[in-house]
Amino acid sequence: MKTTNYILVLIATLMLSACQKQEAETDNEPQVAATCDDGIMNQGETDIDCGGPCPLCQATMNAMVDADTFKAVFNTITSKYANGAFFMSGSSNLGSLTVIYSGPLNIGAVSNAQATYVKSSTSVTYIASNANLTFNAINVTDSTAEGTFSFNAINFNSPTDTIKITNGFFKRISIKNN
Repeated sequence: MKTTNYILVLIATLMLSACQKQEAETDNEPQVAATCDDGIMNQGETDIDCGGPCPLCQATMNAMVDADTFKAVFNTITSKYANGAFFMSGSSNLGSLTVIYSGPLNIGAVSNAQATYVKSSTSVTYIASNANLTFNAINVTDSTAEGTFSFNAINFNSPTDTIKITNGFFKRISIKNN
């Protein structure tokens, strides 16, 4: 009986020693320092690799225009919310896209949104009076919003010429009154 107890104590001691050795070896492994291009939201960043100690997070506005990817160049994005109206516009090599909404700024789907798309290659303007617009987040501290949009638009001069905007999303869009 005493031999069994000694064996159990010996096994437990060896197991504890092995665990401590493994932890010590892990502690000595070099840690990778957080950076502003590591693809991880860390070190006080407000989004992945931006904000906090990293460069300011830029606004994004993307969508599918028919089968083409529209990605607004960040310095072309303008937006604001003033006098009960939200305005957001951005441009890419494909064209310019604008979404306008008049009403309270709340999280959720809104009605009364309008949109336009001007195709760069032809300068044709497409208009939608029933755009789908949803605000997924509103950050009052940073005065920004994010959400989704989509619409079918017609060429004002040729109503049979249509364009479909799908999978639209925006992030860090300013809602400042300026």
